[in-house]
Amino acid sequence: QTVVSVKTNSCPAAPSMPPKFDKKLGGAKVKELNLEEPEAAEATPAPKGKRRAAAKKEGADAAENSAPKEEETPNKRPASKRKAKAAAGEEAGNAEEPPAKKGRAKKPKPEGPYTCFKEQGSIPEPELLRRPEVDLPEGRRRLRLLSWNVGGLRAFLKGRIADLQAAVKQETPDILGILEHKLQEGASDTDSALEALLEALPEYEVAAVSYSTAKKGYSGVLMLLRKSGAKPLKVAPENLSCAADEGRMVLAEFENLFVVLCYVPNSGEGLKRHDERLQKWDPQLRDFLKGKAAEKAVVLIGDLNVAHQDRDIWNVEAPHIPKSAGTTPQERESFSQLLENGFKDGFSHRHPEVLGAFTYWSVRAGNRKSNRGLRLDYVLVSENMVCDGDVPEDRPTLLDAFHLPKLAPGDHCAVGAVLSV
Repeated sequence: QTVVSVKTNSCPAAPSMPPKFDKKLGGAKVKELNLEEPEAAEATPAPKGKRRAAAKKEGADAAENSAPKEEETPNKRPASKRKAKAAAGEEAGNAEEPPAKKGRAKKPKPEGPYTCFKEQGSIPEPELLRRPEVDLPEGRRRLRLLSWNVGGLRAFLKGRIADLQAAVKQETPDILGILEHKLQEGASDTDSALEALLEALPEYEVAAVSYSTAKKGYSGVLMLLRKSGAKPLKVAPENLSCAADEGRMVLAEFENLFVVLCYVPNSGEGLKRHDERLQKWDPQLRDFLKGKAAEKAVVLIGDLNVAHQDRDIWNVEAPHIPKSAGTTPQERESFSQLLENGFKDGFSHRHPEVLGAFTYWSVRAGNRKSNRGLRLDYVLVSENMVCDGDVPEDRPTLLDAFHLPKLAPGDHCAVGAVLSV
């Protein structure tokens, strides 16, 4: 081990080292350097950082000296290639940048015919003009029909008999249908209810009553005839085999026409009768009407418990509508099949564009005041009964189809028709 001792002419002599350092250095050899001499300067070690920088520089210089030198400048590219490359670069510079990816767009909320009225809180109720009466061909006369789902005749007579009297006075129907009367055959309160009905409507008589025997206080249809009106050949209860004990139909037969008064089963809460209706009732009703239409013209009037078109449902865009009784896609499609079998929706034919013309409003939800309703009650006629021109002489014809919403504070309103027979 060698210890370097630096000696200069201008500096005083270094003092002698303390004994402890002398002991530590032991027998080390001491070499004195004169900094004024060139050899001494070169021998002085550089700081550590400068030594690393110098090493890097030496390495770079060595690499540069060792690399082979190019003897000639490479040839330039042909002018055509240079131009093509320049053009490609210019096109790349002018090309539009791809649009930045946007976040997931929100799905727009579905809308129905009445969505625009939600902010104002109510749907305008249309003022529909009745078809003016026209002269009928010789030998023809008018037959007026009226049907009303009263939701229990006894309660209706106590609270709303004046509405029924007003409807009868306004329309003077030859046939008056009362649906969902909920009377029981042979019960004492049934006789008293019928007596009260005839007392309120002295110009009418009971022609036929169809009772439910499936359970008490359920369903039921009855038909009244105006004493001075047209007399049918026959009037009797009629039932389909799938609901033979529910009292849902009455059939009146005229010389050239069948009038079917009908109260169609509701699919019920939770759609418990939905499959039964689609697989049994609807097909049987279609077959029944087709069979009658093969004999003579047919009118089906009553509560058919289905809202066919979007405009027949005040909130058709609501998510629960496809899962609610009377508004499922299957029920609506089944109604379309009935029309495709040779029938026309009389009211829709007379008023193809009208909005807000409902026949039912939920009493529980208080929807009557805001006209938030459904169209569940109909007049359907054989296709050949529809005529927009002169009244034909050789067949029954639909002259008018209408609703009476002003006489209904809630639940169902009466619907009717005027025919030429």
